[in-house]
Formats: sequence, structure tokens, C-alpha cells
Amino acid sequence: MRLRRPSLLLLSTLLPASLALAACGGSDSDEVKGLDAVSISGSVGEAPKLDWKAVMTAGKPAAKVLTEGDGAELKKDDVVRVEFTLADGWTHKVNYDSYDATSLSTLVKVGAEKEPQTLTDLLSLAFADQIKPGQKIGSRIAVTVGSDVAFGDYLGSQAAGLLAGLDIGNEDGLLFVADLVAVAGPEGTEAAAPGWAPKIVEEAGLPASLDFAGAPKPSGKLEVATLTEGTGPAVVKGQTILVSYLGQIPDGEKPFDASYADGRALEAVVGGKDASVVKGWSKALVGLPVGSRVMIQIPPKLGYGKEGQGEDIPADSTLYFVVDILDAADTKPKPEPAPEPTPESTPESAPEPSTDASTEE
Repeated sequence: MRLRRPSLLLLSTLLPASLALAACGGSDSDEVKGLDAVSISGSVGEAPKLDWKAVMTAGKPAAKVLTEGDGAELKKDDVVRVEFTLADGWTHKVNYDSYDATSLSTLVKVGAEKEPQTLTDLLSLAFADQIKPGQKIGSRIAVTVGSDVAFGDYLGSQAAGLLAGLDIGNEDGLLFVADLVAVAGPEGTEAAAPGWAPKIVEEAGLPASLDFAGAPKPSGKLEVATLTEGTGPAVVKGQTILVSYLGQIPDGEKPFDASYADGRALEAVVGGKDASVVKGWSKALVGLPVGSRVMIQIPPKLGYGKEGQGEDIPADSTLYFVVDILDAADTKPKPEPAPEPTPESTPESAPEPSTDASTEE
């Protein structure tokens, strides 16, 4: 017999108490607080193995370093790439695992707040505060927290739907196992920039803008320069990639968009019919290995063309991007729409719609 489970996220505000999801009743002795409810094993860099002993409860965040890495010590404002697993202490189900082929890791800026833009951003809020200066790259930490504590500020927003889709209850104890993989950035062999490429201006070691002084005029062609050749798998058409990036036009005084300084990452589908970026990105990035840093020159026809984009990107602009490919995942297929009923598929015993006006309300 199991304890009564709190209702699912989002549903508690929509259903009467009598219809809330529940399991069999039990006693308080069926519950164990925090990490005493589970054993965690496995190596850093691989999905953890979880051996559950009981239903886990949790409230305020509690963290434990399971493995101390031997990499660089983190400093405040470092942006670290984190692989993580989320498991529910009630169902013992793994709700999210970035090591899965269809999931992405996330970025955390040490000591900084983050406004979530994606599901991984949202989930990382639960453990981001536990990644602190002094911890080392290569470490694995475990964090337990109540779902209401971790996501309470978002239960009335659109984000609640994402959480409900993961089968997380309103007051479930959640377990996060997070591996501090690397300080976010390119990983591989560096190469000299070609003559057409503007200079990258850095601040605190991160790309901050592009300097076009001395650079030739745009060639009108798609140009791709690999500044660091990564060591990971090649990006495949239709995959979702995780990138840090900076974009600027030659006449722009500053970038029209950049993610490096605030630790933001972009999750984008490249190539294929579901691509979520301009054609120049897909053509440039598909086939490149994860870990690469590239400079891209995108002609207007592969960018925003004659329409431009807002005030910062006029019509017929050539776009220049610096892009770090940090991770890649297979895109989950979209569910097939339900087929429309046809006369042939309608059961013979099905009644015909009534045309008697006296039956209409």
C-alpha cells in the first residue's frame, strides 16, 4: 500500500478534491526524508543508477557532493554546462535525463539568477543555487527539494503545463543528480581565423562584440570558419542543438543579440522541415562536431532577406555570428494528429445524427 499522493501540478486548481489523483492510504512510516530514501551510484558523465528504499519527501533544497571532481574550481559568474537527471521521490520515475539521446544539458551561471526560457532552464532552477564558487568541474552533486518549493513561483504560469507533462505532483519530493561537466565554451583544436572574419572582442574571456575594422565587405556568400574544431559527434540534420552565440551586422555598433555574458543558451532545431533558425544557420552548423566554435557570414537570402528583423537588423543585412555548439540531441517526434473519421471507419451500428428539431435544446 502506498501513501496518498498530492494532486498533479496544475490539476489541483482545476479539479474538485474528490477527483484529485491519489493512491492507497498508508502510514507516515512509509515516507523517508531526503537522500535517506535512495542510494545513488554510477560514474560522473553517465546517467546515475537510483536504488529507491521508500517514498522520498523533501522541502527546502538540500545538497550533497557525491563525487568531488579534479577540474578547475568554479568562480562567481562562471557559466557551467550541467548534465542532470531528475527523478520523482513519489513515483520513483526518472522524469528527465539529459544523458538520454533526446534530451539536452543546460547552462548555469554561478551565483546569478536565471529567467527560464526552456524546459531545461525551468528544471535547473531547482538546483542552480547549489552550484557554488569553489566547487570543481567533474563533480557530481545530489539535490533534494519539494516541487512546491522548486517551482512554486511558476505554478500559475504557462510553465506549469510543462511540469504537469512530466508527471510531477504539487508536493512531490524531487531528486536532482547534477554533473558539472565543463565551463561552457568550445572544446577542441583551435585554428586561425580567415581573412574575411571580423575580430572577436572579448570581455572577461567571453565574446562580447565583433570588430569589423580591416575586414573586407561581405562576399554575398555563406562563409563558415571553424575557429575551434570540436571533439564531439557531428550535428545531424533535424537535431536540436544547445549553443552560446553572438550576432552582429557590419554597421551595428553592438551585437543585436548575444548569450555569452548572461549564461543564456539557445535550443534550436537545425536542418529539416522543423528547423527553428534561419537557413544560414542550418547550412553552416549541420555536420560540425559538438564542441566547435564557428564564425558564420550569412547573406541576406539565407538570413532575414528583404524583411529584416526589428530595428536592429535592416532589410538586406548580412549577418555575422559566433556560435559555440555545446550539445546536440535527437528531436522528439511530434505526435501524429488523430485521423479524421470517415464513413468507411464509422461502425455500422453507430446511430445517425438526429434531425428532429424537437430534440434540440
